[in-house]
Amino acid sequence: MINASYPLNKLILRWNYDSRFVIMRVMFYKLISRSISINMKIITAPGPVSYPLIIAGREFKYLELQFGKESRGADAIADSLVSLARRRLRPTVVAVRRLMVIYPEFRGPNVGVWRRGSAADVLIRAFIDKAGVGDINLVYADDWYSLLNMLNLGQVQSAVLNVALVNDGNAVFLEDAVGVPGACGIYINGEPEPIINVYEAGIELAREDPEGSAEYVIKNLPVKLPKEFVVNVLRSVKYGVSEPSDRDVDRLISIVNTYGVITNE
Repeated sequence: MINASYPLNKLILRWNYDSRFVIMRVMFYKLISRSISINMKIITAPGPVSYPLIIAGREFKYLELQFGKESRGADAIADSLVSLARRRLRPTVVAVRRLMVIYPEFRGPNVGVWRRGSAADVLIRAFIDKAGVGDINLVYADDWYSLLNMLNLGQVQSAVLNVALVNDGNAVFLEDAVGVPGACGIYINGEPEPIINVYEAGIELAREDPEGSAEYVIKNLPVKLPKEFVVNVLRSVKYGVSEPSDRDVDRLISIVNTYGVITNE
C-alpha cells in the first residue's frame, strides 16, 4: 500500500490542463518521481484506461502495474465503468470518455459489437431498449478490426467501434447516448491524490509525445496491438480525471444490473 515519507498531497500541485503548462507540468512530475519513495500497486485492464498508467511507469519507477481482474492488495483498480460496477466497485474517478461510437449511425437488423458481455455489449443493449427499437441482431467479434471488416463487407449494417477507428465528427458516442459518466474509471482504495497525480502525469506525457508513448505502450501491453491504433486512441479519446456524481454512478449500476447479465441467447 502507499506509504509516502512525506504527505504527497502537500507536495504535488494540481493544475487544470493548459497547453502552456504541459512541459512545465511534465518536468515537475519527473522531478517528484525521483525524490519520493513510495510503493503503488494498480491492477488494470489492458485497454485504453491502462495507457496513461503504462506511460507514467517510465518515470514513476515505484508504480507496479498488474494486468487482470484480481483486486486483493491493490491501491487502485482501473477498468471499464461497466466492469467496475459489475464487480460491485463504485468508481472513485472517471478517467476515459468518448471511447465508443455507433457507426456510421444506428441501423439494423445486424449490429456489430465487440465481445458478448463487454462494456460495448451492455451499453448497446441499454441503448436499443432506450430507443425502443425491435428486431435487432447483435453480431459479436473478438477484436475491433474484425468489426470494421464486417461493416465494410455488409455483414452488419452498423457497429459499436472504438473511436480510434473512426474519422467522423458526427458519430454518436455510445456512453453519451446511454447517459453514463464515461467509458473507463478507477476505483481507489485509500487516498486518491497519489493515484490521480500519477494518472494525470501519464496523460501529460502522452500529449507531449503520442508517437513515442504509443511505442512504449505496445511494448508493455500483454496483448498485441498496431502502433497506429494506440496512437489514434491517445489522440482521439477524451482522457481526464474527474469525480462522477452519485446520481451518475447509481445510473451506471442500474444499467449494469439490468443489461449486464451474460446469457446464451
